Amino acid sequence: MHWLTTDPATWSTLRSRLTLWNSGVVLLATAASLLAVWLGARAVLYRETDAVLRGTVREIGMAITDLYPDIDAVVAELQRKERSHAERAWFTHLLTEDGETIWKSTLCPDAVATFPPTLTDRRENIVQVDQYRYARLAIDARTHRPFHIRVGMSTKSLDANIGALMRVLVAVGLALSLLTPLAGYWLAVQATRPVAAILATAERLRPTRLRDRLAVTGAGDELDRLSITINRLLDQVATHVERQERFVADAAHELRGPLTAIQSSLEVAVSQDRSSTEYRETIVDVLEAAQHLSKLANDLLLLAESGAASVPHVREAVDLAGVTTQAVEMFAGVAEERGVALSLSVRNRPLVGGDTARLRQVVGNLLDNALRFTPATGRVVVTIASDGASGGIITVQDTGSGIKPADLERIFDRFWMVDQARSHAESRRSGGLGLPICRSVVEGCGGSITVASHLEAGTTVTVRLAAWDGTPTPARPQAVDREPPSGRDLREATQAGGSG
Repeated sequence: MHWLTTDPATWSTLRSRLTLWNSGVVLLATAASLLAVWLGARAVLYRETDAVLRGTVREIGMAITDLYPDIDAVVAELQRKERSHAERAWFTHLLTEDGETIWKSTLCPDAVATFPPTLTDRRENIVQVDQYRYARLAIDARTHRPFHIRVGMSTKSLDANIGALMRVLVAVGLALSLLTPLAGYWLAVQATRPVAAILATAERLRPTRLRDRLAVTGAGDELDRLSITINRLLDQVATHVERQERFVADAAHELRGPLTAIQSSLEVAVSQDRSSTEYRETIVDVLEAAQHLSKLANDLLLLAESGAASVPHVREAVDLAGVTTQAVEMFAGVAEERGVALSLSVRNRPLVGGDTARLRQVVGNLLDNALRFTPATGRVVVTIASDGASGGIITVQDTGSGIKPADLERIFDRFWMVDQARSHAESRRSGGLGLPICRSVVEGCGGSITVASHLEAGTTVTVRLAAWDGTPTPARPQAVDREPPSGRDLREATQAGGSG
């Protein structure tokens, strides 16, 4: 067995430590129990012997009192007692107050016979002399001249019985000393088997094998709860890694389109000599692609910043009605150009906690989505209301084409767009990051965002924000995002400028 090895690494394992602790505790408990048995048995044997000795010496004392002054009858009684206890090798000694021996049995040792009587013998006293133990008693016998009687035995038989018991206990202790480590090791193996399975599974985990999970025995113990907790963590890690991989792939795909367009435009421009107007048109195309790249990069940075736990979110008092009014006024021209009726209804002016600039961006993204997917003659209604003591509500409702129920679960995924067929049309401008940015910003402000939609009936987006609690956080420095000039403006400027 490997636990008998001298390798330090083996002794540092949990299984070996459990074996040592179990064995040590069991052996100590066994040694204490065996010692207690030995001491208890010895005390019981001596206590029973002392009780018999006291009873016998008291009985003889009563006989002497009754038979005195017939000394021969007294001696005969003593001889009878000696014969009745012959198998125990008991002895009897009768002497006067002065220590003169009147009669003693043949087994009475000299060490006892020469031991002088004392005045304390008025009661049955137990005396140990060398290896002999006897009870002694003083008797008046109606002459006021006390006799002293002693009845005793050798303790060799008691010690022999105790020794035999001790040998049995030592044998039991040795057997337990051999069996306890084996049983402790077996118990440690059974106890650590789930841990070994957890370690084996953890060692097999790789970034390419994130679906491996720990086995759950169903016992409901701490190890099962540990496996369930680790499995839950692995699920979260796997989901996060898959989301990041999909995000990187989608970002690369989104970036490749504008970069390819830039490369193609420049290759065509340098393939041969062209006029100034053609060069300007090529530059306009390149700037349009660069504009899309710039917006996409800003959106990605905003998502990364909003999702970073180490970056504190700015929290200040925000006039929700004022922020929304500014955004609606900014999109009023776009709505008019598209033939969409854009209206604002301010029922209350709630004061919420959040980041003014980011919340303005949230409203702008929601209006941009609503206007892009609402056909001409449709309408977009923005409503500001108070949610009692819990804060404010922004509602953006449009009469657009709506979203399929199956697509509602994915509208907050990065780079995902409802109408994939229009990926190269007007809807392509957002890059599929508008709603993810809205959710990230709103949740960073302690709020929530929900979407309800019906096909051919429109979509309603509801944003709930917590009320301002009067505890602002220090504003972090923010870079000023400058919106690059649109390609249409550049093209109009180029046409106005002529060929140059």
